[in-house]
Amino acid sequence: MKIIADTHTHTVHSHGTGTVEDNIKAAVALGLKRITISDHGPLHMCYNIKDVEAYLQDIEQMREKYKGNIEVLAGVEMNLLSSEGDVDFPQQWKDRFDVFLMGYHKLVRYKTFSDRMKMMLVKRSTEKAVERNTQAYIKAMDRYPIDIIVHPGYGLPVDLLKLAEYASEKGVVMEINAKHPEFTLEELSACAKTGVKFSIGSDAHSPGRVGDFLPALQKAQAAGIPAEQIINAE
Repeated sequence: MKIIADTHTHTVHSHGTGTVEDNIKAAVALGLKRITISDHGPLHMCYNIKDVEAYLQDIEQMREKYKGNIEVLAGVEMNLLSSEGDVDFPQQWKDRFDVFLMGYHKLVRYKTFSDRMKMMLVKRSTEKAVERNTQAYIKAMDRYPIDIIVHPGYGLPVDLLKLAEYASEKGVVMEINAKHPEFTLEELSACAKTGVKFSIGSDAHSPGRVGDFLPALQKAQAAGIPAEQIINAE
């Protein structure tokens, strides 16, 4: 199995260390066919895209510069903000993004104080909390045009199998993240049986980690997931 695209990378527009062009050059050097620039949504308190217009213009300029060498996609990694599935969806720019990723992160501007308590400050691994967390993801999939759920289970316990079943129904991809290996082999294998599609993303925060898929790729192969079930594999 060969991974031909990096679906999850960060730049200086949020909290990566390289520019958009640095990430693209790294991907080209590795022979990748496609790269998604996917900096954090506007409601992360520390690592958000500071200027969405400048971010999109930068990506568009690099897309044109490297046309013929690699496909460059404009993405955003949206943040889960509430138990009702609110995310920081950039409504006014929706037609200018190619890929919408979504995941849980700490230090976001939660919708309410209650959401902050439930999702960050209180015990979140009880059966009731896991069901509430899972429903938050499910509600987000119903409300927003999410393409990929990133590092599911990272930072917020969820029922991965239930999430996979619903994502499969909605046509939403679940990420196998090379930086946050949350899936056990057993969980990954069980999720794969639902028919859900996967992506393998580096979650690179520096150009040197663009295309660094090995931990996620090894886990996918050990779980017996075929290339045709992974959107960026061949």
